[in-house]
Amino acid sequence: MKKMARFVVVLALFIVASQAHQAHGVTFTATGIGKTPGETLKASVVFAVSNLDLIVTLSNTGTFDPRTPADILAAVFFHIDGDVKLTPVSAQLDAGSSIIAFPLPAGFDGDVGDEWAYRNNLVRAPAGANEGISSDALNWFGNKKYLFPGEKLHGGGHPSGIDFGLTTMNDLPGNDRGGLKHEGLIQDSVQFVLFGLPDNFSLTEISDVTLQYGTTIKQPEITGEQLAIIPEPSTMLLAAAGLLGALPFLRKTARR
Repeated sequence: MKKMARFVVVLALFIVASQAHQAHGVTFTATGIGKTPGETLKASVVFAVSNLDLIVTLSNTGTFDPRTPADILAAVFFHIDGDVKLTPVSAQLDAGSSIIAFPLPAGFDGDVGDEWAYRNNLVRAPAGANEGISSDALNWFGNKKYLFPGEKLHGGGHPSGIDFGLTTMNDLPGNDRGGLKHEGLIQDSVQFVLFGLPDNFSLTEISDVTLQYGTTIKQPEITGEQLAIIPEPSTMLLAAAGLLGALPFLRKTARR
């Protein structure tokens, strides 16, 4: 009876783990046609939750050498049910990313907060989004009060122009002309942290993701498509524990 009870408990834990619907992260990817013939715009954004933080990782995954500001990823717009007002905490270069064509201050640690802004309760944003993160003023982010906290790297203390937008993975600064020449750009990913999610927040409440390129909303916009939901680590560990706990019983049963 004890062995059977143990097996029932382990099996119950495994079933609970298998049926858990919480998520650790969700990825949206997008592709579109660039301004220059033959160019394909590619981008991704990953939303993840850590306690009450929303972590947003925005990446330009294009593989061509950009020629105009319209090739630079400048913003991500998205909708959160209930229009949650979050507090911008940090904006950091993602692992393996760097700033090109710009002299960095001594001791630079990847903090680009003063070059990016967050705003909620947007009106007339792409796809009806109510949240946005941007390196450019566009129509919503021109006031310095929307900036992420961080060290000022360049400019007048508010998002403007193409500088510190996300360039492609294959940007060759020596080829830059016109609006890209001498502009510092990020190659090719930034991670943003926003605080203030409600306790019961679910990533399924995020929708209508749009990736904005260039310095005006008349330049390319591409729509994000949900790619995958990554299971929460605790859920996977619980499932593994259930299987490991069941193995001794299954072995003994097999010997009989």
